[in-house]
Amino acid sequence: MATVVGGDSSAFPRRFTPPAPFPGPPVNVTCNIFINSFGSVTETTMDYRVNVFLRQQWNDPRLAYREYPDDSLDLDPSMLDSIWKPDLFFANEKGANFHEVTTDNKLLRIFKNGNVLYSIRLTLVLSCPMDLKNFPMDVQTCTMQLESFGYTMNDLIFEWLEEQEAVQVAEGLTLPQFILRDEKDLGYCTKHYNTGKFTCIEVKFHLERQMGYYLIQMYIPSLLIVILSWVSFWISMDAAPARVGLGITTVLTMTTQSAGSRASLPKVSYVKAIDIWMAVCLLFVFAALLEYAAVNFVSRQHKEFARLRRRRRRRRMQTNK
Repeated sequence: MATVVGGDSSAFPRRFTPPAPFPGPPVNVTCNIFINSFGSVTETTMDYRVNVFLRQQWNDPRLAYREYPDDSLDLDPSMLDSIWKPDLFFANEKGANFHEVTTDNKLLRIFKNGNVLYSIRLTLVLSCPMDLKNFPMDVQTCTMQLESFGYTMNDLIFEWLEEQEAVQVAEGLTLPQFILRDEKDLGYCTKHYNTGKFTCIEVKFHLERQMGYYLIQMYIPSLLIVILSWVSFWISMDAAPARVGLGITTVLTMTTQSAGSRASLPKVSYVKAIDIWMAVCLLFVFAALLEYAAVNFVSRQHKEFARLRRRRRRRRMQTNK
């Protein structure tokens, strides 16, 4: 590598940021990402999985060359150990892995003026805190943060590429439960620690949940169960087994349906929109059962009063005779 760039590697150690060891301004590293796949958005663990091409570009004058006529050189990824690279990491990362099939998915390209392009393919599991109050009619905002681990802003600064090219999405990318909105918010998230101020950039993805699955699996069945509980209003009041059996069955079914709606959700302390719907449906079903109990009680009282009236009439008629 030292021969390619036309310099002595010992004179410019890779542990120094360019143009170190001479004093100078911080290195500007321009980043952009290409999203291959976006999915596995999980509410219970509040994270999402994404497969991306991460591309970083910076200028290192120590790598400029004149000996070759080509404007750029594509080098073997093994040469990455011989040059300086930004120490980028994902601040909200919960898990990640490189891709090595059939070879290391890395690209190293050096231009004649010393510009360096470093591209790598990654699969990331990133944290995404969610607000589920409007579930399943919610819109979630998931963030990806790129931060420097060891270099402060005196040495290294991350920047996004031009806004239209900073975050690109593969054509035809679809998610099973969400719609990935076109607008993506790019910004800076500079971090202040005891060890200094570190550069950080972020992108926010807006995910709009689709209602189709929940409409078919939860809303329509629970609505039909409520309507089914109303059938007891047309059953004769004297058919106690039929009315009680229908009422208890619909209450138990509604309880099971409500528990199923919460099975795939975290145990949050606030009330969600689906909880309100299920609670109202359960209230209607339970009220239908109570209605029969109330009507049955009133009917028995009415019959008892009627029996007492008849007895009084008989006594009066016997007295008059």
